[in-house]
Amino acid sequence: MSDRLPARLRALATELTTFRERAELTTRAAAKRIGTSITTLNRTENAKRVPTIAEVAGLLATYGVVGSEQKRILTMVDEVHSPGWLERSPRLDPVVKALGDFESEARSIVNFAPSVIPGLLQTHEYARAIMATGYLSESEQQAMAKARMQRQNVLSKLAAPMYTAILDEAALRRAYGGCFVMADQLRWLVDRAKSPNISIRIIPFRHGGYHNPGYYKLLGFAQAPPVVYVEPHETSGFLDHPDDVKLFRDNAEHLLKVSLGSTDSVNLLTRLATDFDRS
Repeated sequence: MSDRLPARLRALATELTTFRERAELTTRAAAKRIGTSITTLNRTENAKRVPTIAEVAGLLATYGVVGSEQKRILTMVDEVHSPGWLERSPRLDPVVKALGDFESEARSIVNFAPSVIPGLLQTHEYARAIMATGYLSESEQQAMAKARMQRQNVLSKLAAPMYTAILDEAALRRAYGGCFVMADQLRWLVDRAKSPNISIRIIPFRHGGYHNPGYYKLLGFAQAPPVVYVEPHETSGFLDHPDDVKLFRDNAEHLLKVSLGSTDSVNLLTRLATDFDRS
């Protein structure tokens, strides 16, 4: 396999494993039902090979996966070799699911956020305020906020990834939800920065301009190539080509150079929280 390991292939492997486990089947039993070897199925579930559409269709039938879920998985197989993986709304659900899986598998995450606090560090109230600016119903907002809070558990689990958040000062000053919500949000960042696996770095206004690549996450893994999660306008997805990954890794190094150190960043967060308290 080349240095590129397609994000779709990795997400597909995780989905097929999850479906098999939900069906309470061992790899031996599943392989026997579709007439393949245990080794072949194991390689499929570990993203070591690209299965055919016929193989995946057989697995989905065995696991009882039908309807829109079946169609979504077969589409992933059909598009597995496409460069990167970007989806436009309303086809974002598979990307969001894959992001959660990648975050849970990652050993390191570098997250640049120029305009909002990253989801992994948001309070529930701040998350709801962000979502209220869109076109979601009240129930959809609640469901998305709940899912976002659950994803944050990845930073507190055993063997949690090393997480570095690089935030523009602008993200700290825009008062989503009002002053009380923002003060609470910033104090939460100060608290999270006490965790040994979490580093928060702020790029202050006084440091002037810099190259802004837009919101992204660079996810590193123990036994797989890194991927980059990006959010262009109305689009979300992954870049997995080594050249793209290098570009964002180099950019992360530049952003860290223009940001405050961890201690100074926490001090700035504390001052801004106090300012919101007084507003």
